[in-house]
Amino acid sequence: MKFLDNEQREQIGFSFILDKLEVITPYGVQEKKNIRPFKRDEIHKLCNELNILEIMCENLKVNKAIYNDIERIFYKIKDIRSSIKRCENLGNLDDIELYEIKCFGLLMNEFLLAFESLNLNIVDFRFHPLENLVNILDPEGKRIPTFYIYNSYSEKLKKIRAKKERLEGKIIIEKDELRLKALKEERLNTVLEEEEEELVIRTKLTKKIKEYCHILKENIESIGKFDFLLAKAKSTLRYKGVKPEISDKMEIIFEDVFNPMIAEILENKGKNFTALNIQLTRGITIVTGANMGGKSVALKTIVLNLLLAQCGFFVFAKHAVVPTLDFIHFISDDMQSVSKGLSTFGAEILKLKEVIEDAKKKKGFIALDEFARGTNPKEGYYLVKSVSKYLRNFDSVSLISTHYDGIADDDMEHYQVIGLKNIDFNSLKYKIDLNKRYSVEIMQDHMEYRLERVSKESGVPKDALNICVLLGLEDEVINIAKKYYNDDYKIK
Repeated sequence: MKFLDNEQREQIGFSFILDKLEVITPYGVQEKKNIRPFKRDEIHKLCNELNILEIMCENLKVNKAIYNDIERIFYKIKDIRSSIKRCENLGNLDDIELYEIKCFGLLMNEFLLAFESLNLNIVDFRFHPLENLVNILDPEGKRIPTFYIYNSYSEKLKKIRAKKERLEGKIIIEKDELRLKALKEERLNTVLEEEEEELVIRTKLTKKIKEYCHILKENIESIGKFDFLLAKAKSTLRYKGVKPEISDKMEIIFEDVFNPMIAEILENKGKNFTALNIQLTRGITIVTGANMGGKSVALKTIVLNLLLAQCGFFVFAKHAVVPTLDFIHFISDDMQSVSKGLSTFGAEILKLKEVIEDAKKKKGFIALDEFARGTNPKEGYYLVKSVSKYLRNFDSVSLISTHYDGIADDDMEHYQVIGLKNIDFNSLKYKIDLNKRYSVEIMQDHMEYRLERVSKESGVPKDALNICVLLGLEDEVINIAKKYYNDDYKIK
């Protein structure tokens, strides 16, 4: 898929966001299922979608009571699309279908009263009153959610039912067996007459309702859009989303961007998500940092919010600038191909071939998370270096996270996870020594997950060795490792 497969969408938190959307009607559910990214030549449609979402969010803030009434109406709405289709083909509607269409009409009229009081300046919704349709299905004007073939539909039906009622009265009091049998036969014939007349009436009603099918379908479409938009607005307000600025340049700017799914996981553990700041442009950007440093979380957060913006959602950030994209590719070590029998490295290479083919022809976003970690370190370094040099020649925005040193060249942007860089190492070591059972948790609490832009001279922080020390790896192993490190790096 050009914008991630279902498994990847789940991994980055996109499915989490969709699952949280509180769509109510069957038509809103369908809108959610049909969600797709806007194409690069649909920038005006994307901007319009974001504009109406902004209007809805502001309107929701001041009209919560009205929206509560609307949701109460939405919970009562049934799916009448199959009945409409049968009606268009002149298949006679039964009493249940006529009842559901009548109820839809009643609810639609009730909804319109609430909708009009919102004073929403959104032209995308085409709602039509269904009073005339309701009159057809409610000839007695009682406006209650029931339906049967009323006597008022036909004088003939009225007479037949009156006759049937008289016969039933006689049957109750008749004692003579022969006379009783004759009355029952006469009633049966009357019932058949009644059914024939009711069929005639249903046929007429179906033809009349057919004239309203196009209006019903427009209402259904607009109800679905409204329901889905309302769910998006509620999600936006819940997570304090912001309207992204859509740029015609290949640039991405995120200020204090976060991932709601990961934030919720951390919150359940009593921890907070560290919001990220990053600026990306055409070419390649390298993110370095030791394992456990949060590089994967950073990439997933960026990919998630890019995909949300492409689909007409607000993003979860303080400020955001994004372009329209032809594709989003995300290569990580938990791809579906691994479960199909391929090694992690093999799966990465197959996916990379697909990425390059897209990058040759289109403009998009490419994220490689610890690419080539599944092969030996020396070869991995060469491959990441080569891929980085190659991808910088395309018009796409590419982001590679790695724990290898020396990947970023002069013409490449370079970010680094701060990690344990600014930590008082001895103080942290003392805290861990006092409570070794929770050593990992204590260390993670002190890890700085923010990204900072660095120069090409900045190497990958040597947090790996420090982590080994903090977690109590044998001193003999640490000392041997330091001898190797000291050839090139200064160690604490």
